[in-house]
Amino acid sequence: MTVDYARLKEDDAYFEVLGGGLWLMDDHRWALIAWEQAAVVAETPYVLVHADYHWDGCYDAHECPAKEALLVQADVPALFELVKAADWIRYDSFIAPAIVRRLVDEVHYYCKQQDHYDIGIDDDLLRRFAAFQQFHETPESLALVAPGRPLIFDLCLDLFNRPDKNDKMYEGVLWSDDEVMAFLGHVKELVQRARIVTVSLSFGYSGTVADTRHLAQQAWRRELESHAAQ
Repeated sequence: MTVDYARLKEDDAYFEVLGGGLWLMDDHRWALIAWEQAAVVAETPYVLVHADYHWDGCYDAHECPAKEALLVQADVPALFELVKAADWIRYDSFIAPAIVRRLVDEVHYYCKQQDHYDIGIDDDLLRRFAAFQQFHETPESLALVAPGRPLIFDLCLDLFNRPDKNDKMYEGVLWSDDEVMAFLGHVKELVQRARIVTVSLSFGYSGTVADTRHLAQQAWRRELESHAAQ
């Protein structure tokens, strides 16, 4: 499916399936719906590769049994409504719910965020749900992930943006095209192997509007288009 990059804009409700298991969205929380829908017709749990500037490891149902029970018991339509509400499943708190719902039990992180008090998923939650996480410092390390089970490749375009001197990302400093292409080259086999690929535009974090559109075009042309064609 051809993407009209010029029409892409900040839109909390935007997500679409582009074919071949590839989903494009603005707000990252919709990835949970993509994974859940894929799980309906595939074995789970998945191994998740999360490539993003941010860790997105929050769990907003922490110490709230009623919310957690609601999350566990929700069917797909009910989960959709929870995600749509963006109350306690949000752009930075969608991975932990996937672990709680047992969609994912292994997470591999490649993230650049340094200003966060914690990284990844809380250890207590990992123990409760017998899940595992690993942090990768380099694309070369990430590329060595070799799951023997179905894989999700999850990418946020703000990975390719560096905060400016005021720690703002809407006027950040993009990676060069060569740097973006080099990263995508390293993870090419992971992308091609993935059962599902979710890509978050994250307008407001991935530079200016023009920057975000440019990054989407670069990522799509280099690797994602081939995945969608499978």
